[in-house]
Amino acid sequence: MPTRAQRPRLPEVSETQRQARQAWNQGKTGKGRPAATAPVVETCTVDGCGSTADQPLPNASMVHVHVPGSGEPARWYCPGRCTAIGRARADLATITTTQGDS
Repeated sequence: MPTRAQRPRLPEVSETQRQARQAWNQGKTGKGRPAATAPVVETCTVDGCGSTADQPLPNASMVHVHVPGSGEPARWYCPGRCTAIGRARADLATITTTQGDS
């Protein structure tokens, strides 16, 4: 059986087909925008952000993040995005995997 790439495409010949495609694409036509070149998570430039909590508080606005049961040590993060990323990392570290229990 031919793959999807090898199958011939039927042309959109009717006005109804063209309108349906535009409705599906929410009116967008043409080529899509190029992929973003920025990394998903950039390194924070705030001094002390991500440092372990066994060190003194680096800044008065820092947030202490510690998730019980996590393998991650408690850390200081700047408020906002870094705190959310730190909390997510600590939450992910609580997940245990078991293999061979099928």
